[in-house]
Amino acid sequence: MARTLLFLSADYFQASIWQSGKLGAARYFTNDANGRENFSAFLKMHRHPAYLLVDVIEEDFRLEVVPHLSGSSRKDLLARKFEQFYRGTSFRQALLLQRQAEGRRDDEMLFSALTNPQRISPWLDTLLSNHIPLAGIYSLPSISSPLLKAAPSDHVLLLSWEKDAGLRQTYFNNRRLHFSRLIPINENSTFSDTVASETPRTQQYLKSLSLPPPGETLDVYIICDANDRIALQSHLEGDNELHYTFLDIQELGKRFKAKNEYTNSDATPLLLHLLASKAPGSHYANSEHMHFYLLWQLKRILFGIAAVTALFSLLLSGTEFFQGRDYVSQTEPFNIQAEFIKQQTQQIQRAFANTTVPASDMKTAVLLTRKLNQYTPPAELILNELTLALDQFTQITVNKIAWESSAEDAAPSAYPAHVITLDGSLNGFGSDYRKALAYLDRFQQALTQRGYTVSVAKQPLDISPKGSISGDSRKNDGSPEQFTLKIIWRQKE
Repeated sequence: MARTLLFLSADYFQASIWQSGKLGAARYFTNDANGRENFSAFLKMHRHPAYLLVDVIEEDFRLEVVPHLSGSSRKDLLARKFEQFYRGTSFRQALLLQRQAEGRRDDEMLFSALTNPQRISPWLDTLLSNHIPLAGIYSLPSISSPLLKAAPSDHVLLLSWEKDAGLRQTYFNNRRLHFSRLIPINENSTFSDTVASETPRTQQYLKSLSLPPPGETLDVYIICDANDRIALQSHLEGDNELHYTFLDIQELGKRFKAKNEYTNSDATPLLLHLLASKAPGSHYANSEHMHFYLLWQLKRILFGIAAVTALFSLLLSGTEFFQGRDYVSQTEPFNIQAEFIKQQTQQIQRAFANTTVPASDMKTAVLLTRKLNQYTPPAELILNELTLALDQFTQITVNKIAWESSAEDAAPSAYPAHVITLDGSLNGFGSDYRKALAYLDRFQQALTQRGYTVSVAKQPLDISPKGSISGDSRKNDGSPEQFTLKIIWRQKE
C-alpha cells in the first residue's frame, strides 16, 4: 500500500511517495504561501495516508520518575506534567521507559515535546484542509531504535546525518531512548569534522548525568557510507570510555528490505523507509490531527467486512450450485422411472375397452362405492382399540361379545354406529366389591379415551337405591362377578 512520507527539518519540507519498499524522489516545498499552495496541489494528486517525520532542534526531552498509577489518575497525572513542562504546545507525548524494581516501584517516564508548534502548524493545516489521513507526527529519535536491535551494548550513542537537518545524536540506555540533540552542519564543516568535534561534547554532557555509569563504555554507532567511513576512521580515536562502531548504510538498507540505493551518508531516506515499513505506536499527533486517518481506517474495516461477506456468499453460492447439480444427477433416475410409468399408464389406457358410459357417471359410481364402504367397516377396525384396552386389563374375562349397526346411536356421525355388547366377568377381587367396581370404572375410562362411548347395561353388583346387598361374610369362593357393557363405535368423518 502506498504512503505519503513527509519530512520537516529546520529549513526544508519535503514529500515522497513510498510503495512496496521503494521511496520515490523527494519534492521540496518552500515555507510560504506559494509553497503551501503547491503542497496542496500535490496532496490532491496523492491521497495516500501521510506520515510526518520531524527533525528539528526544538524538541525537548525530560526524564521523570512518577508514581505508578492507572486509569483516570494516571491520565490526570500526565496532564499535569504536560502543563508543567510543555504548556505552549499540543505536540507532546509521554513514554514509559521502565518500572523501578525496588521501593514503591515508580514509573520512569520520558516526556518529550516539539516546543515550536508554529513550525508544524501551517503544513498540518494544509493536510487537514485537504482531508488527508494523517497517521501520526513522529520525531526522528523515536523511530531510530530498530537500527540498534542487534547492538550488544546497553549504552549507545547513535549518530546519523540528515543533509537537510544536520547531525542527530541520540542516546539509548538499554535500548530505550533517553536523550537526543540535533547539531546543524555549516558549509565550512564536513560530516567527519562535526562528528569528531561534537561527540566528545555530548560525552561530557552525558557524564554530567552519570550516563553511562562510571566504568562503563559509551558505544558510538555512526551511520555512514564506505567513503565517509574512511574519513571518520582517520579523525576518530577510541579509548576505554568511548568506542566507535560504523554502520554501513547500504547494509542497513538491505537488512530492512529497502529497495533504494544509498549513494552517500544521508540517512533521511533510510529513516523514512523505517517509518513507512513499521511506524512506532507513540507519536505527537492527537485525535484531532488523526481524524481523517481514523475515518480511513474505519472505511477499510468496512470494506474488509464487505469483502469477507462477498467471499463467503460466493463460496456458499458455489457450494449450493454444486449441491444443486448433485441433486439433479440424483433425480435423473426418478425422472426416467416416472417417464416409464407414464408410458405404461398410456399403454393401459389405450388397452381399455371402448365404452359409452360418460366419465361423470363413472365418477359418481366410484364416490357412491366409497360412501357404501363407510356403512360396513371391517370388524378389525371396530374392535382394534377394544382389544388393545382388554390387553391392559387382564382381570376382565370376555364371556360374550356381539355388535350390530344402529342408526339411532349414529349422531353426530352421518353413518350408522356400531353397538358392541360386551358380557364379561371380573376375576380375582373376592368380596372386595369396591375395588372391583373401581377397576371396571377405569376400564370404561380407557375405552372412552380410545374413542368409544361406553355405558353399563349390567353392573357386577346392584348399587342402585332399589337393590339390596346380602351375603355370607364367611363365603369367599372367588366366583367371578358378571357385568355387561354397551360400547358404541362411530365412524369418523
